[in-house]
Amino acid sequence: MPRKDSTDPMTPELVRLFKLFGAASLLLVLILSFFNERRADNRGDRGDSSISDASRIYFKNVRRAYYDLEIRNDAKMELYRLGNRVKDSTALALNSVLIINKVKDAAYLYLEPQGQLKEVNPLPIRWINAMGDTTEVSIIQGDRESHFYFVEKIFPHLGDKVKIEAHTCSDWVQILEREEELESLRITIADFFRLLGR
Repeated sequence: MPRKDSTDPMTPELVRLFKLFGAASLLLVLILSFFNERRADNRGDRGDSSISDASRIYFKNVRRAYYDLEIRNDAKMELYRLGNRVKDSTALALNSVLIINKVKDAAYLYLEPQGQLKEVNPLPIRWINAMGDTTEVSIIQGDRESHFYFVEKIFPHLGDKVKIEAHTCSDWVQILEREEELESLRITIADFFRLLGR
């Protein structure tokens, strides 16, 4: 049996103290883990609107200079509106706003109807291409899925000669007539898809 040295720093009281603090630490971690509401997302599918760090850094360093920024601290979101958009609130126009949710690492694209178009919800929009084919989509204000669906459908046609119309309370009226208005929408959608990595 080994003889106990009187200079041994591990006295029985110290060992008991280490056991007590170790058990208390483990118990505290276990209790606090039940109150942690944030869960790890290990599924691998990040969703249609998730953005990577690289695309967000590219947007903030290269593309942000072309946009007017509105920071919504209450929602922890940044809203980007293209600087050369239609700023007349009475004109029949369809502006777009690129929204970056900092908490969820997600980007959304919403369309902001101007003028009489604000009053129509859902807003039917149709476009007629050079071949005469007509496609119609309705945008429901506040529903990001309908905005995303519209953007996916119209983006391939924005480079072509396309006539875009919106249905007001009474009749179909042409919107995005000028090339600058159409280009403003096309640039914002292209930046949105670049953020999503598409």
